[in-house]
Amino acid sequence: MSKKLVAKVLTTTALLSTLAAPASATSFIMEVDGSYARDAILNLAERGIITGDANGNFNPTSQIQRQDFAIILAKAMGLDVTSAPGTATFNDVPASHYSFAAVEAAAKAGLIHGYGNSQFGNGDSLSRQDMAVLFCRALGIDASGKGASLTFTDSNSISGYARDAVAAAVELGLIKGNPDGTFNPLQSADRQSAALVANKFIQQLEERRNSQPSPATPSDEVTPPSTPTPPTTPETNTPAPFISSTGSGSSSGGSGSGNSGNESERDTIAPSVSIISETPVYIGSNLMAASSETGFLYLVPEIYEPVNQADLEGLVAEQIARKERIAAANTETPIGTAELEAGLYRVFAVDPAGNLSRPSSVIELKHPLSLTMASAFVLNSSRVNYDPILIFTDSSKISSPDPYYFRNASSLLQVQRGDHVLELAYNDQTHHFEILEDSETVIGYLEITSESELIDVEGAEGGLQVSLKEGANEGIAASLKLTLYENDAVVDSSLLTVIMDTTAPAVTDSVYSAGTITIIADEPLVGYADFHIDIKYQSADESSSEDFVLGEHFTLSLEDGILLITLKDEAVASLQLQPGDKFLITLERIGDYAYNMISEEEIPVIIQ
Repeated sequence: MSKKLVAKVLTTTALLSTLAAPASATSFIMEVDGSYARDAILNLAERGIITGDANGNFNPTSQIQRQDFAIILAKAMGLDVTSAPGTATFNDVPASHYSFAAVEAAAKAGLIHGYGNSQFGNGDSLSRQDMAVLFCRALGIDASGKGASLTFTDSNSISGYARDAVAAAVELGLIKGNPDGTFNPLQSADRQSAALVANKFIQQLEERRNSQPSPATPSDEVTPPSTPTPPTTPETNTPAPFISSTGSGSSSGGSGSGNSGNESERDTIAPSVSIISETPVYIGSNLMAASSETGFLYLVPEIYEPVNQADLEGLVAEQIARKERIAAANTETPIGTAELEAGLYRVFAVDPAGNLSRPSSVIELKHPLSLTMASAFVLNSSRVNYDPILIFTDSSKISSPDPYYFRNASSLLQVQRGDHVLELAYNDQTHHFEILEDSETVIGYLEITSESELIDVEGAEGGLQVSLKEGANEGIAASLKLTLYENDAVVDSSLLTVIMDTTAPAVTDSVYSAGTITIIADEPLVGYADFHIDIKYQSADESSSEDFVLGEHFTLSLEDGILLITLKDEAVASLQLQPGDKFLITLERIGDYAYNMISEEEIPVIIQ
């Protein structure tokens, strides 16, 4: 490692995490040694584009955030970050923010856009497809039509606005797919992948710059061209010709402010607007649209019928609609959809003269599918040689009440669209859990596989079989991989931790109140086949006692892993309970989900 690189790592302003210089170049270098992007990271560090945080850490596997990517982009492009505007373009990146200068420079260069409503998305992660779009945009390449060459198995999940850019980025070698043939366009890019692509981007940029022809008269210093003095012309009342957004000197293109003081020259032609994105667009990603003129785009719920720009601004102020500035006519403009309601929308364009376009075609905004899981899936390593566990989707398929060997998948995970929990149904042929949106329509599926050599997951009739192999013990780290598909495209992938548990639960609290005895353990309790509860009442002076019988004197239930014993009114009345009286509870065949049974010792519950 060169002294120059170490000096850079020690002194360069931290761009990805904080403003402080890293405390240790050694820890930075050691940390990235195991990264597949090691050489790229160190090269960017030597150039002063990235460094570690205040603790000397680069955190290669952490997600890259939008503002930090803007810094990388601005540095890599050599943008002017010394002349930031006095007023912030985005409300969430004020002048005091560490990324302010870079964000403003990238926005001024037309490389990045916010979500609309003056929001940049500070703190949000950057998707892989958007990273490809930004780098291709910065290179200034024409990617039109290249999306048709995509061969990823999940190409259909790449947003319409990003397809050509992803294909171009792959063609240039900037970005690659995954070993399994997928691209995972919506997956958040991590720091090491951003560094790798940024390094390749710089190489492409330098090659393109070096391929440009040399100036006819080279000089040691670059002198900016002088500004020609405009010719002096007599003042007249002739209106200036309209300059369109495409550079034409004619107003026949139909737009622009064009009003030089003569009312007859006022622009009265409305722009045209079109939606480029394919429907549906998932909330949180950008909707791409274009207008024939500069001005603003508005994304509005279909139920509203705005008649002028004031109506549109009112919807934006109420956060019902989104607004985005159009950087150039007839080019793709991203409109943020974060926090909008699901439903049908249209896009309107307003040109600089205030002319309102006709509404675009209708496009649907939908919440993407999301996957939530339990914190862990529990197995018992002492039961390696027993029958495999079956995971089912609903109670109708469970042939035994055994909570260890017959698991309900819905108790381990949920698939949602927004706040709506969707139904799961196991398919005996594909061995996947189908996702039903309205109890009939299959919109996707969930695949569960093993990530450990000591755990087998096999499809079977009625459910998945999960079994342990010899060697499984409490010391191993294991997990199940859950991959969520919507319309055959991967939308989420998560790991469900597998915990090997051979420790019996212990009671942490046992209380009586208003006829109910509550028993809480240090982990959720479940009842196994033939479980039994004995209750014995004993007076404070031990002069009297009575055995209680299930059904005759009490009922019981297990709710969320807590045991509730409800005494019948006549039983409570006959005892005339006094402080110091107690119940002695014995539990048999009650344990945790890992088949560890709770101690059968008597549990005292003292009346207060």
